[in-house]
Amino acid sequence: MGRRWSYLPLVALLGAAAAVLPGIAASESLPIEAVDEGLYYHHWSNPVQTVIAGESVKFANPYATVPHGLKFTGGPATPACSGIPAAATEESGATSWHGECSFASPGTYTFICTVHPVEMKGTITVNANGTTTLTTTTPASTPTMSAPNEPPVSNPPLIGSLSLRASQSGGTVKGALVVSKAGAGDELEIDVLASSAALMKAHAPKRIRVGRLVRSSVAEGRLPFSIRLSSHARRALARRHRLALTVRIVLTPAYGETITLRRAVVEHP
Repeated sequence: MGRRWSYLPLVALLGAAAAVLPGIAASESLPIEAVDEGLYYHHWSNPVQTVIAGESVKFANPYATVPHGLKFTGGPATPACSGIPAAATEESGATSWHGECSFASPGTYTFICTVHPVEMKGTITVNANGTTTLTTTTPASTPTMSAPNEPPVSNPPLIGSLSLRASQSGGTVKGALVVSKAGAGDELEIDVLASSAALMKAHAPKRIRVGRLVRSSVAEGRLPFSIRLSSHARRALARRHRLALTVRIVLTPAYGETITLRRAVVEHP
């Protein structure tokens, strides 16, 4: 009889713990931060999460040199965000920012980085009530398996390095990139973009291409490039004495994911 009653304090303790755990789980939410691993690999930390309606999730780009953005691509409503710079919602992105977004409507929300939309994706599930589930994920390190008779997915880096000075002059954007063995034979496109406001084109898109270089097949090794700005861009440069540009480098393989790099350049006369 005494032995049976000796278990009662333990049972009561476990019951109390069970009552407390849902409240703890409901308050847990990991911040979602941009992570850069080398020149070509970018991803979000903790990109898959579940919260309760009315809760907030923190977002951040802790890097002072690599721009990242935030854009919601799906969901039942538009989240209410604060602290995220306006540039982070544009193609050029922004550096060193911290903010958060709250979710009033239950449902599934998807988001991307505006600068690296292919590599950096995530999902937030918002429950109407109940306990949230804390989910952490790490980028997959194993190669993707291909179905029979399908070409394999390319995992090795396509671009080894990129040399591009942030400040240039003379109306020409110059640089060089190193194409790896895995990237040899791929299609290369380099676009130089300027804002429509800088070019005084009120009804044009936010970003206008003012220079372009296309190679249908690139060879392995170092590839220097020199792109002359368009006449509109050169006139804007002469008028403003400086012109902020975005250099977008796209390497498209026959199979696998396209690699896109973006770098900010300021052009001077």
